[in-house]
Amino acid sequence: MSTLVIVLRIVSALALVGPMLVVVTRYRGGPQPRAARSGDRAPLVANLAAFGLYALLLVAFAGGAVGSSALLLASSGSLLAIAGGILVLRSRVELGPAWSLVPRADPGTGLVTTGPYRLVRHPIYLGFALLTMGEALTFGSWPALVIVLCGIVPTLAWRARAEEKVLCHTFGERYDDYRRRTRMIIPYLL
Repeated sequence: MSTLVIVLRIVSALALVGPMLVVVTRYRGGPQPRAARSGDRAPLVANLAAFGLYALLLVAFAGGAVGSSALLLASSGSLLAIAGGILVLRSRVELGPAWSLVPRADPGTGLVTTGPYRLVRHPIYLGFALLTMGEALTFGSWPALVIVLCGIVPTLAWRARAEEKVLCHTFGERYDDYRRRTRMIIPYLL
């Protein structure tokens, strides 16, 4: 395997680790105030299980391609992973104190509709989908890519729907207006 492919895989892995570190540092600051409304944790548990299976398959089945096809996959995949990681980080920063691992909404933090949230209601989920797809391509792990498409993406959509219920209940008509003018996950499509 070429050195460049290894470097691209490391860069891709760092793109995944970056957003995870932001999540970890959030919880080190001590207990967070409870939100006014909190949602179901089942989508989160399913999503974390899909991510766990994905990580195992990514490592277990890495490196199927060789030569120029490995370099092409690593190059395109790492670009996709970096773009996804940047979107996750940018969206997380935009949310600020309104961010939570479980679906919740607090009228005190307000409804965020700026930055990436101007284009889609769930840019963090879009970012994680791009990031994991890119990572699977970079590592040449087709089983991990299948888990992205059949496990991670559906559980991210489930999480988004659970979050929408909480946001709709908390913000009412204001959230309905936002939902009518903004796509759920993919700009201008879905």
